[in-house]
Amino acid sequence: MLDREKVGKALLEQRRIKGMTQKQLASLLNVSYQAVSRWEQGISLPSVDMIYNIAQVLDTTVDSLLSGFSGERKSISYMDTGLDTKKIHMVKDRLADMITQDDRLFYTNIVTAPVFFKPDLIGMEEPVCSFALHVPGSKERFAMKNGYDREICMDLVANASNNLMRFGVRPSVLLANVVCGNNDSSQLLLMGESMKEACENDGILFAGLGVAAQAVNYPANEYKIGAVVFGISDRKDIITGSEIAEGDVLIGLHTAGISSLSYPFIKVILDRKPEIINTKFAGENTFIDELMRPNTSYVNIINKLNRQKLIHGIFIIRKSLLDKKSYVQIPEGLGASISFTSIQMPPLFQYIFDLNMMDRECFLKDFSLGIGMLLAVPEKYCDKVLKIIKKHHKCYCLGKIEKDIKHLGERVWIV
Repeated sequence: MLDREKVGKALLEQRRIKGMTQKQLASLLNVSYQAVSRWEQGISLPSVDMIYNIAQVLDTTVDSLLSGFSGERKSISYMDTGLDTKKIHMVKDRLADMITQDDRLFYTNIVTAPVFFKPDLIGMEEPVCSFALHVPGSKERFAMKNGYDREICMDLVANASNNLMRFGVRPSVLLANVVCGNNDSSQLLLMGESMKEACENDGILFAGLGVAAQAVNYPANEYKIGAVVFGISDRKDIITGSEIAEGDVLIGLHTAGISSLSYPFIKVILDRKPEIINTKFAGENTFIDELMRPNTSYVNIINKLNRQKLIHGIFIIRKSLLDKKSYVQIPEGLGASISFTSIQMPPLFQYIFDLNMMDRECFLKDFSLGIGMLLAVPEKYCDKVLKIIKKHHKCYCLGKIEKDIKHLGERVWIV
């Protein structure tokens, strides 16, 4: 004989584990909530068919319900880890709808399958594939903590794309991933929409945002994002820096954002002066608004210049114009001679400097002054290149490539 009280207690326990109310369970079973209440109180028993339906809805077994769990649970579900699998699958389905619809991009299932891409190789003598993985760095946690999820996603796409463009390779496909807790659906969908928008602006196929939900490892609304970008180019068109020559003019391209490598210094500044985070300047924008501006993508402009063979070298400014690591492509015996006098420093960088928390030498070593990329251009093409760039971005002539006679092995120096 079935023990109605044991069955009722088992049903009650499993319903609570699933986070359901009596009304919600009743609605799924097409019965009244009073019926659910009577079952849980042990006043009556569900029918055999109803027991089966209850077990399915509550993600358990008929035996577990009828035995009353024998005093303890016999199974563990994803709900025990804090993960709402139904919500996550719903989000994944909606993210899959954001994938760029293009005949060059095809696959079976974004959750489990690799991306298949059919590149256009027409006219290429020696096609070369390239791909790079990019993560936001310390800027990500700052964005996550302060609700700038859209900005960090667009920043990720721009930096990943620029990473290929510094070799003259136009990105073709971008695939992103987020590892997260049991995040809010609207947050994840916003991230996918932001990445797709950034890709579309640069003519990049968006292969989707994969979601790896790990509620046991990440609190709700925390995440780690990353992106793999893929491109293909004719080998002869890849910019390696081997053509950089003495006399090449250095043109700096403006960026709206701050490099992730500068964020540890921002954190120190805010730890010492937390009250400045909402200070308004540059119109109505606050300090934090300006800090979280995405970096600028240079995909379209570099592609245009590269097609005309106007560039000898490209340098990504990851932290500072004086960072030697940015200039590894410069041939031995040469270096970048930089002048800061022509730079119109953006209000954000001027504000940071005016805080008087670091001297000029330290400031120039740790901040880019709003320059995201440097181009080494033959002097005879300088005016032409400036005219093309200025239609899309602010830019400045910042110096030249010179022999390092007085600066042996330094790669970069100030004049």
